[in-house]
Amino acid sequence: MLNKIINTSAFIVTFLSIAAYASTGVITFKDEGFVGKFYPSSSTEKRIAVLVLGGSEGGIPDKLAKPIAEAGFSTLALAYFNALDLPQELEKIPLEYFDHAKLWLKKQKNVKPDQLIVVGWSKGAELALLLASRDASIQRVVAIAPSSAVWAGILKDWTKVPASSWTDKGEELPFIPFNPTGKVNGLLDLYAQSLESRADTGKANIPVGNIRGKVFLMTGENDEIWPSPQMSDVICQQMNSKRDDSCQHINYLGLNHLLNYKFINKAELMNKTFLNMLTSDL
Repeated sequence: MLNKIINTSAFIVTFLSIAAYASTGVITFKDEGFVGKFYPSSSTEKRIAVLVLGGSEGGIPDKLAKPIAEAGFSTLALAYFNALDLPQELEKIPLEYFDHAKLWLKKQKNVKPDQLIVVGWSKGAELALLLASRDASIQRVVAIAPSSAVWAGILKDWTKVPASSWTDKGEELPFIPFNPTGKVNGLLDLYAQSLESRADTGKANIPVGNIRGKVFLMTGENDEIWPSPQMSDVICQQMNSKRDDSCQHINYLGLNHLLNYKFINKAELMNKTFLNMLTSDL
């Protein structure tokens, strides 16, 4: 069974692999204490900026950030592992790292200093919801293929047992470990079985009821990585039971984990839906 996990789980790296963007516009850890690329808005009016978080591909999430920046938002595409001077693997990433990046972004020219939008996909969507549950200044989250709970980290060597993906003040956040109970036929099996066999009594759940802003979730019916449609339903049920219409979930039939990238394709209607999620009611 271990060989099954190793073989199928290695797909997570190749499926989501996007080369980290490198240019003179890249912000280095030595300069600012984080790694990313900032796209300033050309607007002369103060607007809410967008923090963009990639997934298990690591590096700077330029592919996700570009369409947001092109829509006129001041945008920070933030790396949190697999970049120079950062951890090389997605494990035990300190949440304090993101606090510094958020503060820097809010101080930029023509950016509202007291509000923020966070956009993330896959593990970055898990992270976006986690950050929003701890920061009242985050007015909006757009999460593509999110999780309702904190998961184990992702290591290149799948024979090793990963710790939590995230830490707070040096302590690991409670997380769901990989613990399949039967035959594993891919990553979806690995995550779904581990979700069913979890024994953390809910401690790993992201406290989405604490989120003050609006949350938009986008999932693909054929997500082959993890059960994001089901986890998104859980997120919206928890949020909307506490505050009406605080969470909206759109599940797209026939699409995969990252929606076949249609939501970042200007030629697709889904792209308009995605961008409207950033602006509606603001």
